[in-house]
Amino acid sequence: MIINRGKIARDKLENLQNGQTVFADSPEIIERLRRYITEYQLDVVEDVTDRGTWFIPQEEDKR
Repeated sequence: MIINRGKIARDKLENLQNGQTVFADSPEIIERLRRYITEYQLDVVEDVTDRGTWFIPQEEDKR
């Protein structure tokens, strides 16, 4: 089975844009998400753990 990491990253980006926290454990997906977050200028906090990275969107009233 072929895993499309680009689609996975885009799906996670869509969740972030909808205010949902997402988790990624693949270095490739994490780097793609970082690029997308920068490109779309999203206000996101990264919580890096030994198992992967959580991307937590900031609430509008806390910006």
